[in-house]
Amino acid sequence: MMKTTLTCTLSLALLAGCAPFKSNNARDAPADGHTARTSLDWPGSYAGTLPCADCPGIKTRLTLQKGDRYERLTQYLDREPQPEIVTGTFSWESDGSTIRLDAAGDSQRYFVGENQVTMLYRDGTRPTGPLAPHYVLRRAQ
Repeated sequence: MMKTTLTCTLSLALLAGCAPFKSNNARDAPADGHTARTSLDWPGSYAGTLPCADCPGIKTRLTLQKGDRYERLTQYLDREPQPEIVTGTFSWESDGSTIRLDAAGDSQRYFVGENQVTMLYRDGTRPTGPLAPHYVLRRAQ
C-alpha cells in the first residue's frame, strides 16, 4: 500500500512539473491574437513624470506616430531648463503590445496599453512595487 501511494505521489509530482509555464513577462503573446498593435488606437502623445534616482523626476512626453516613428521629450526636473528631444523609429516586439525605440532612444521598451504606455525595465519586465504607477505615461490631450 505504501509503495502504491509513493508511486502515485511521485507520478503526480512529475506530471505537475510538465504543466505549461505561465510567465508574467510583458512580452508574452496573448492567446486570442488581440494585441495593442492591432486592437488599440495607440498613435498619439503620452506624458508623465518618470522616477529619477537623484532628482525630483523626469518630465517625459512620448509621441507615437503611424509608420513606427516616435518623438520623445525628456527633461530632468531642477537641472535642465529645456527638454532633450529625440526622434527616431520604433519596432514592435513579438507580443504585439511592446515597442522598442531605436538606438537614439536608448532601445528603451514600453508596454502599450489602453490610453497609456508603461516604461519597462531594461530586461523587459514591468515595474512593480510602490513606484510602479510612476512608470506610466498617460495619453495627453
